[in-house]
Amino acid sequence: MTIVNPRSQDVRLALVLSGGGLRGAAHVGVLRQLVRHGIPLHAIVGVSAGAVIGAYYAAVGLTLDDLIADAESFRGRHLLAYSLNVQSGYRLERRFDTWCGVIPARLRQLELATFDRLHHGVQRLGVVCHDVTSNRPRYFATGSDRGLRLHEAVRASASIPRLFPAISVQCDGQELRLTDGGVSDDVPVAFARDPIIGATHVIVSDARWLGRVPATDDATVWIRARTAATGTIWSPHRGLVATVRSGEAAVTDDVLGRIRRWFPNREPNGHPDQRIALPTAAAANASNATPSITRLNADTNASSIAPRTASR
Repeated sequence: MTIVNPRSQDVRLALVLSGGGLRGAAHVGVLRQLVRHGIPLHAIVGVSAGAVIGAYYAAVGLTLDDLIADAESFRGRHLLAYSLNVQSGYRLERRFDTWCGVIPARLRQLELATFDRLHHGVQRLGVVCHDVTSNRPRYFATGSDRGLRLHEAVRASASIPRLFPAISVQCDGQELRLTDGGVSDDVPVAFARDPIIGATHVIVSDARWLGRVPATDDATVWIRARTAATGTIWSPHRGLVATVRSGEAAVTDDVLGRIRRWFPNREPNGHPDQRIALPTAAAANASNATPSITRLNADTNASSIAPRTASR
């Protein structure tokens, strides 16, 4: 077991984005607040909906304005239409494209993205999938993609069971059947602290439906947005903007204060693209060490990595 000692080196901060279906739009609000306040993100690790948000921001390079515009226009019916398209084997793709909202265009962008060409100052990107055959999580990351293309990993991680089929992929010379990573590791904190990601400190954005927030240590901040108006596959009539705002509201001054204490000798300065002069959080809102990723993939089950304290 390799231990990452946060006292012996510079802070390397990972943002962990949970599963949660369309409630994952809250991740955009959390991310927006962190960027507003200049919090530097060394890495983003995502599962299911979190993998989608993380990949579009860090790998595709979408701006926060892009992500918020997508949330404003997105409807649950777009996801259901895309599910029917996939279930039909894409035989009616041209017709379904008009019913799927922004999904087809964004997927085409994702196909051009990689784990290794990242944006907005992010240096590492991690995605969690569930291996149907071995019934365990699989972990893919910058520098350890195991031959899997990013868009394959993200599509698999976000393949909600019963809505989308498992995806067959080639990985390290073997065929895997991968599906929604939330099946086995819904909040991959241990993955974020794995040496391949290398986080010394972790911020969790938790968009799941039920369950308690677990006790955390001084190097972990857990953010739970209130998203009762949004479901896993259904959204409010006005889209997901309210869900984004719920994510923003969850990043309180207290949360920001705890994060700033990780940077005792300086103000946290984000990537130049992230430095946005805005009011304090209150004003804005008013408007553990793990084995290497190879071992995690090879012989670790979900319960030994991160006990699930809440359901989706």
